[in-house]
Amino acid sequence: MEDLKKVLWGLQKEAVVYDYEHALLYQDGKFTRILPPGKYRFPYNANVQITRVSKRLLSEVISGQEILTADRIGVRVSLIAKYQVTDPVLAVNGTQDYAEQLHQDLQLVLRDAVAARSVEQLLDARGELSEELMKACAPQAAEYGLTLRRVGVRDIVLPGQVRTIFMQEVEADRKGRAALVAARHEVAAARARANTAKILTENPAVLRLQEIDALVQLASKHGNVILLPNLADLLVRRADLSPSNGAGAETE
Repeated sequence: MEDLKKVLWGLQKEAVVYDYEHALLYQDGKFTRILPPGKYRFPYNANVQITRVSKRLLSEVISGQEILTADRIGVRVSLIAKYQVTDPVLAVNGTQDYAEQLHQDLQLVLRDAVAARSVEQLLDARGELSEELMKACAPQAAEYGLTLRRVGVRDIVLPGQVRTIFMQEVEADRKGRAALVAARHEVAAARARANTAKILTENPAVLRLQEIDALVQLASKHGNVILLPNLADLLVRRADLSPSNGAGAETE
């Protein structure tokens, strides 16, 4: 056998089993036992065979296959499944090819899950789809010695025309949200201006203070000419009220 090395000087066959593999020993076509890691020698004329199965984490890729959704749109969905062989005897003796069997089970479950959803449901619930596939396939895989560790949706590819429609809907949704935000800001600004006008109407002194602040800011800039309305009348009134004009003074 290819996995048994001849030892010429002892007329024996030698085999090494590594930690990362299961080794199933068959003698005269019958399964005998699982060999622990180590080195083994068998008589040269013994009819023995060792079948090796990896203990490591393995991957199975379900490439994109076209499936009709509930709304009759063809999509291409691809999966990745992570699994381990936990019962090598069942995996080897129970199926012709356990990896191919897992591949077929995932395909069938995926078709049923996609066919039960619309395109929008499929895009919105990728996580739920992965969990559903995991729950559906894990018991089936256990029947032939495999333990599923994870099943995930890798890609969902839509037809070109459908992608264009979805992009237009997304763009329209973004524009609508932007217009809604702008309208909210405009309403808030108008409400703030209305509150300010009410405060100024009820408190003229506050309005006067704002005018003075504006005049101070203008006066601080070089080259500005400020004209104050009714400034002459204000000066005349102040002059009439000044004690220097002799008003109210009498001499005996």
